[in-house]
Amino acid sequence: MKICPKCETNHNKSGIFCSRPCANSRHWSEEDKKKKSESVKKHFLEHGHPSKGKPGWKHSDEMKEIKRKKSLEAWDKKGRRTAQHYIIQNRIGVSKYRATKMNLTPKNANLNLIKEIYKNCPDGYEVDHMIALAEGGLHHENNLQYLPAMENRRKNKTQNYNKNLVISWQDIIK
Repeated sequence: MKICPKCETNHNKSGIFCSRPCANSRHWSEEDKKKKSESVKKHFLEHGHPSKGKPGWKHSDEMKEIKRKKSLEAWDKKGRRTAQHYIIQNRIGVSKYRATKMNLTPKNANLNLIKEIYKNCPDGYEVDHMIALAEGGLHHENNLQYLPAMENRRKNKTQNYNKNLVISWQDIIK
């Protein structure tokens, strides 16, 4: 036997409410909300809260260790990834990026000057390729500028950005 939280009638139906009008009631008065709250509290006192498990029950250290071992076994079956794995993946990605960049670096590029441009980048700014590498731009000092980080993200690989925010590297490195 259940009690409908809206009208408090007893019913044997599968849902919480006794009828569709009670279930579809969109507006609950303060009195109805209070009745529902008390009904729910009473239910949890009698039956326990579903997310808290049985009252007074806790995992023993032995059970925690068994659970830890089983989860590690499951990860091993799936192919667990360690911190070392992610470090290696990152190095591979960086290597690919550098290889791409080096293929786009012309022979007449001054690599020492490019390093200096990156070192002297002002705080809050990033070194930006005016014409993106992905769009066929070269990794050359004449294609570099300083752009605020958020504007650089917004620019992405387009030429659509606020040119007033640009700082030329020639103004900083003399």
